Amino acid sequence: MSESIFRRVVCGVDGSPESLEAVRQADLLLEDAGRLLLLAAVDVAHAIHFQVAPTAIHAARRALEEIEERGQELRAALEQARAEATHASEVATEESGGRPSDALLEAVAAEEATLAAVGTHGLGRVVGTFLGSTATRVLHRAPCSVLLARPRAGGRWSPGRIVVGVDGSAASDAALAACRELESRFGSVVEPLTVSGHRPAHALVEAGAGADLIAVGARAEPSTVGLGSVAERVAHHAAGSVLVVRLPTSAD
Repeated sequence: MSESIFRRVVCGVDGSPESLEAVRQADLLLEDAGRLLLLAAVDVAHAIHFQVAPTAIHAARRALEEIEERGQELRAALEQARAEATHASEVATEESGGRPSDALLEAVAAEEATLAAVGTHGLGRVVGTFLGSTATRVLHRAPCSVLLARPRAGGRWSPGRIVVGVDGSAASDAALAACRELESRFGSVVEPLTVSGHRPAHALVEAGAGADLIAVGARAEPSTVGLGSVAERVAHHAAGSVLVVRLPTSAD
């Protein structure tokens, strides 16, 4: 039996409501004996904006102050995020420097994570198409499955109703298996939907309207360009949380 994708989870934290929602969802989905790593990153490059003399010293000092201020904010965010993780028995926190998406991907590799969790607009602040830039990069480049967490309207999120795309591929089989695991653990209602023919992503998004989670499989190899049309479009257009299940490379 293959390892659960909810075994080792890395979740990005920046203090925003979206990232805290990602923490809550990742914490809930984590296996009982699983490990949750909460990661916050300070992007030093954005704070360094040296100017030409005679103001260079002042600019350097201000850059260092900004780095320290941001570091204090993220430490506070990690404390808040840690308080939100009420289910996990093993929770670790980590601070990192550099671009948030790069820091997350490095942590995913170091942890040999089975799942990366991000808020859809919390990290990075720069909005891509419909996802934040950090969420988009992690979605494309993570070698593991990815949870894109969106809040549930009118209450605390749980995986009550799950719509999963199936097309006969190994990736969709893995997505269905992950959903069956949640069904066993939470009593979720799992609704498989055949995604073939015309506009399968649109059909998944429509069927998933009002669902707590849409799950879809993706190719094993991460890409700097995209995931494939179905997973990519569902991730960008779904109103709720999306679980993109990526097979290990060895499963090809």
